[in-house]
Amino acid sequence: MKIGVERSLSNIKSLLEKNNYDVVEMDNPKADTKRAQRKFDAIIVSGMDSNLLGMHDTESKAPVIDAEGKTADEVYNELQNRLR
Repeated sequence: MKIGVERSLSNIKSLLEKNNYDVVEMDNPKADTKRAQRKFDAIIVSGMDSNLLGMHDTESKAPVIDAEGKTADEVYNELQNRLR
């Protein structure tokens, strides 16, 4: 699975890579909303607003996970639950 991770979340990126995810750093997850949604199976961001990627009008089902205030393990567990 391909996961987009905001550049500032290096600890989460490392954990996902250790668990065999294909991780791509995203410089600016807001830059190209619909393309990002189609490109990744999930996107992990650091504390942005709840509608960061315009989820109300995208065609993708890729979950967006807000990592603010969460440990890398908590984000990993949420990712696992949402990708089931």
